[in-house]
Amino acid sequence: MMKDAGFEISDKLKVEIDPKLSFMGYSTKRDGTDIIVVAGKALESGMIEGLLIHEMSHIYRINANHPSHNSKLLNRVGRFIIDRSHLTRDYQIKIIQQAVNHIQDVYADDIAFQVFNQSGAFPPDQAFSFFLDWINDKPVDSKSSITVWLNIGIMLDNCFALSSMIRHNVPDINNQAENKTQKFLTRTNELMKKEFPYFKDFMTNLKENITEKEFEKDLTNYLIRIVELGEVSANPRSFSSLQ
Repeated sequence: MMKDAGFEISDKLKVEIDPKLSFMGYSTKRDGTDIIVVAGKALESGMIEGLLIHEMSHIYRINANHPSHNSKLLNRVGRFIIDRSHLTRDYQIKIIQQAVNHIQDVYADDIAFQVFNQSGAFPPDQAFSFFLDWINDKPVDSKSSITVWLNIGIMLDNCFALSSMIRHNVPDINNQAENKTQKFLTRTNELMKKEFPYFKDFMTNLKENITEKEFEKDLTNYLIRIVELGEVSANPRSFSSLQ
């Protein structure tokens, strides 16, 4: 399917099953071989074909040296953000990693959906259900700094789902995705409501043809905005507004 859609992977490729993996799957490289690791539960999900194509799309991006999958660039930006903002908590760093993963997933899905559309492997109704499940309408209800970052993570998940539906023309049946997102926003703080459109638009409008310099700048600004949202939400009196 990848080859027929114009995205052939010529390198060695191996698929492994990890029965204890808590999420659906991931791709990596070991001894020069591309490896896709899938969770045991993924085999029973009815979406294993779509998962494999998604992970193969990541591999294609890595092999094509797309900026979104350039590990040196990503590590450089991540280290800059962590050092600049003095992020020391595991939950903060986890959200930064999640934010980067969403960008990588957007670019991988740009390939995967071309394969889906040609092969019929992941029809629109199944895609709608998948992205709708991504969206959480209930923020974590607490005033701690950890909670602030957890809710930023939920917001980013929701942005990813909505932007993906827009990018790939997945119909929002009865506005269910939008309604769930708005319900989340009405239950969170004003700063997050204000910033949500920026993150949604950022993911929606990511460019295919982008230089490493442009991508690094855009990614850095995106991550800085996330950190600032976390700082302002946790200490609203410390900042007059987000820049």
